[in-house]
Amino acid sequence: MAKVKIEGSGKESEKEIKEEQVEETVKTENDGSVAPEIMEDEIVTEDEVKEEETPEGSSEKDAETDAQNKKSQSFFNKKRQKENSKHEKELEQKVEKLTQDISDEKTRYLRLLADFENYKKRTAKETETRYLDSKADTLKKILPVVDAYERALKTEVPEDAKQYTAGFEMIYDILKKILADNGVEEIKALGEEFDPGLHNAVMHVDDDQAGQNVIVEVFEKGYRMGDRILRYSIVKVAN
Repeated sequence: MAKVKIEGSGKESEKEIKEEQVEETVKTENDGSVAPEIMEDEIVTEDEVKEEETPEGSSEKDAETDAQNKKSQSFFNKKRQKENSKHEKELEQKVEKLTQDISDEKTRYLRLLADFENYKKRTAKETETRYLDSKADTLKKILPVVDAYERALKTEVPEDAKQYTAGFEMIYDILKKILADNGVEEIKALGEEFDPGLHNAVMHVDDDQAGQNVIVEVFEKGYRMGDRILRYSIVKVAN
C-alpha cells in the first residue's frame, strides 16, 4: 500500500486513503495477481488465532489422554469397590462371630444361673433336712423322760405324798408343751386299725370282741413330728 500524505481535515484524509485502497485493488486485479480481501471493520480475535495455530493431532491426543484417564479412574474405582467389598465381608464375618459368641455366653450364663438356682434349692433343702434331723434326734431323747413321768403319775401314792406328785405333774406338763410347740404329737393306736407305717406289732391275740387287725393294747406310745416318725407305737393286734 502506498504512503499517502495527509493534509487538510481528518474526513478528507480518510476519503483519500479509501480511494487509494480501491485503486490498488483494481490495479492488482488487472495485473492478474491474487489480492487479499480487505474487509472493512473486520476483527480477528486471539482465540481464533490460537485455534488456527493448534495442530490437528492435538484433539486426538487429548481424546486418547481422556480415555486413559477414564480407564485409570475405572480401574481404581473397581479396585476400591473390591477392597470395600472385602472389608464389608470381613466386618460381616466379625459381626457374625461376635453374635455367635454373645449367644454362646448367654447360653452359658443361663446354664450357670440354672445350676446356681438348683444348687441354692438343693442346699436349702439339705440344710432344712439336717436341721429337722437334728431336731428330731433331740426331741426323740426327751420321749423316754415323758414315759417315765407317765408311769410315775400312774403309781398309787399315799395322801401325804401327793404334794410331791403335783410337782411331777407340773414337770410332765412342761415336757408335753415342749413337744407340742415343736410339732410333736402322739400317734393314735388304741382301737385303731393296725398300720405298719405307724405301728410296730409285737403280739397278736385272738379276740372275738375286737375287730380283725385292730389294736387292742399299747405297750409304748409312738410319736411323730409332721411326716417324720420319732418312734413307732409298740402294740398288740387282734387277729
